[in-house]
Amino acid sequence: MKRKVLGLVLLMVLMIGITKNVYANERVYYTTPNGIELTQKEYNFLNGFFGKGYVDIMTQDQYNEYLEDDIFNKEVTTVSYTEPGLALLNPNMPRSDTHTTQAKTVQIGKVCPPNYCLMNITNTWHGNPATRSWDNIGAYLSGVTYLSHVATIVSTDNYSYSFNNLKTASNGVGNSVDLPDSGSNLIITMAIKVSKGGTVFGSYQHAMNDTTLAVSQNYNFDIVGYGNVFDYYGTAIGVYDGMNGVDITV
Repeated sequence: MKRKVLGLVLLMVLMIGITKNVYANERVYYTTPNGIELTQKEYNFLNGFFGKGYVDIMTQDQYNEYLEDDIFNKEVTTVSYTEPGLALLNPNMPRSDTHTTQAKTVQIGKVCPPNYCLMNITNTWHGNPATRSWDNIGAYLSGVTYLSHVATIVSTDNYSYSFNNLKTASNGVGNSVDLPDSGSNLIITMAIKVSKGGTVFGSYQHAMNDTTLAVSQNYNFDIVGYGNVFDYYGTAIGVYDGMNGVDITV
């Protein structure tokens, strides 16, 4: 009788061990280069919100903060604008004929814990741009305070690139990104943290001709600027395509 009881106990322990191992294997969907173990839900959220490539540069402190603030269970709100074709937006602006059939979508999204909002501004190319140079992505802030830059990622089918050419002011934040010479399915995402209580305007501006990092930073932040964000001056005037922007309350 004792042997049967002992055998039953060992079987139960073995079954519990197997169950734990199966659960662990299901839970750890992806391990980042920084050793952060992600569930499938977390992995999908991070890729969807921040864009491809962010999970591989995310720090342990950032992940811990997302867990503490319950980011992965918060509702994400987005607003988007799809450009019908560059030449159709403003026929009075000089535009490259090679872009007339291209289209792209700019989107702004938010997820808001109690004390701040995590924002993303994303531009998705639906074709391959003929010009690949220094583009701008950024936000004009009305009634909110810029807290920090999380990441700006440019991704293609095969690669992801991180950029930190930030320009900040009391009313905005922008970044310059150099589009890679090759690769399809271009997606550009900028993520920032802001305070609550106002409106965030998001914009992506594409250089129609080859330009430089220095030229791409010739702008101020202004609600009447391109996409309600970028007010270009000097050698940057006439370089960018003037795509409409998006906005969202926080």
